[in-house]
Formats: sequence, structure tokens, C-alpha cells
Amino acid sequence: MYNKLQGIRLIPVLRKVPYELCQELVKALKDGGIKAVEITMDSDHASEMIRDVKQQNGGDLLVGAGTVLTMEDCEKAIASGAEFIVSPSLNVDVVKICMEHNIPVIPGVFTPTEMQTAYSAGAEMIKLFPASSLGTKFIKDVKGPLAHIQIMTTGGINLETARSYLEAGAAIVGAGSDLIKKEWLQSRNWEAITNEAIAWDKSLQ
Repeated sequence: MYNKLQGIRLIPVLRKVPYELCQELVKALKDGGIKAVEITMDSDHASEMIRDVKQQNGGDLLVGAGTVLTMEDCEKAIASGAEFIVSPSLNVDVVKICMEHNIPVIPGVFTPTEMQTAYSAGAEMIKLFPASSLGTKFIKDVKGPLAHIQIMTTGGINLETARSYLEAGAAIVGAGSDLIKKEWLQSRNWEAITNEAIAWDKSLQ
């Protein structure tokens, strides 16, 4: 079930984006080569945004739910059509729900023990968060004994540092405000967002 994420190196994180701007933002990101987005469940109208973005973009874009902290969050996200689930922390019950629905889940971890616990529960990929606090050396070191676990890195990563995380062994980089600048979103500068997405995508090839 994790095959749907294969080949995706960058996932923009849409956190607390106003509902009325969501579709235009997603279009700008798609125009920049983006193949997947994560809509966080702490956003207003998160369930509606997940549903609407998925309906609008058909099979052209993977739409996932982020900041999934509880079983209730998870069930809402799945009911809305989320195609993958991301969390900043490890909740084994959330992992189990995703396994039951055959939906890839990427729980947040910070230690090798948490990585293996998540994997044993069924998560083939984990999210190192906040990645900038751990650094690329941690990824290189942990990929030795835990090479069977795929890694997504999120938190404090910018255009200049993103590639180094992939080179260290991460499979996917998640990016929020460093990719989707607040001022661009507020001014509806979709061209700037598209150009930034292109720059990120190019740097991660």
C-alpha cells in the first residue's frame, strides 16, 4: 500500500490554509510539479478540504491528512478520502486503524526505538520530526541498522538543506512555510508559489 508514495520526494504541508484559498493553492503547487499534498487536521474545514481537493484533482494528486493525533482524527480523515495519514507523534492505535483500511500511515518518531515500534505496528515509513533537531547525520547513522524503515523528514527544512536529507537516506521531505510562504498565500501570489515548488522539485531530483 506504500507503493502509491513511491517516487514522491516532496510533500507540501498545508497547515491552517483558509478554505477559500485551498484549491487555488493546490493548483499552484501542481503547476510546480507537486504530486502529493498533506492537509493538516488542525485546519478549519480540514475534512472538507481533503474531500474537495481529492474530488477536484482525481488521480493527478495524492491527498493526505496530517497532524492526525487521535483515532477520531484518523477516522475523520479516512472518511473524507485521505489517501495517506501523517502524524507528528506515534499512536499505535492510529497505525492499526490505517492498516485495517489499507492506507499508508507515516507516524512521527524521534528515536530508533520509536522507529522500530512504529514498524512493528505496520508502518513501513516513519516521519522524523522535527528533522532539523536531529540532522542528516542521525539519518545516516540510523539507516545502518534500520535500513528496512523508510523515512520522511519534516520540520525546519528549507530549499538549501532539503537535498541533503535525501542524500542522507530519507525518502521524502515534507515542507510547510519554507515552501508556502505566508505572505505569498495572503497576497494570492500563486506564481511565486509555483516557482518555489519548481525550485524545490528541481533541487530534489
